[in-house]
Amino acid sequence: MIVLQLAPGRMRLSQLQNCLPGVSTGVLERYVQQMVELGLVTKTRFKEMPPRVELELTGAGQELLPVAGALTRWGMRHVWSPPRERECTNVDCLLRLLPVLLEEKASSLPNGSVEAVATRPGPRVSYLYQTKDGRVLVADAIDGTVTARVEGTHSAWIAALGPPGDFAKLRVTGDEQFALSMLEALHRD
Repeated sequence: MIVLQLAPGRMRLSQLQNCLPGVSTGVLERYVQQMVELGLVTKTRFKEMPPRVELELTGAGQELLPVAGALTRWGMRHVWSPPRERECTNVDCLLRLLPVLLEEKASSLPNGSVEAVATRPGPRVSYLYQTKDGRVLVADAIDGTVTARVEGTHSAWIAALGPPGDFAKLRVTGDEQFALSMLEALHRD
């Protein structure tokens, strides 16, 4: 899971902790240290107050992404159950991982861009994705206009990304067919 969370790029240790609910700080730090020792992750400490530590996958760590992505896709299709009471599903982490989860399906997607927005209950989360030349990337900005925008509550995103793949509670503006083809690709074998 650490490899997947670091897939989009450099991340603070505190952000990684937030993406892995239920994992204690001590356990996370031990795993991160093991990954550093194995050459999978780099750990950069900044001398500032408060102290800041950033983590990033090395080349060897990035080689694990296809394997970790395949295991995650399998789990999403076959094991994922609706969240139980007091169980947290982190929509921010799921949306951040979308490019990794779509990696094996990206070649079938047309070029375009999608803005994904998750609203209440919980913090507003927004990601911009660009599909281009058989890849899905998180984008800072898009040249031109966004092809589609998909918006929903956190629970609507959980229903869409989880096993039944229920997109009914998401609102799509722009090219609906393009946006849904991207989301449906998660559920195709």
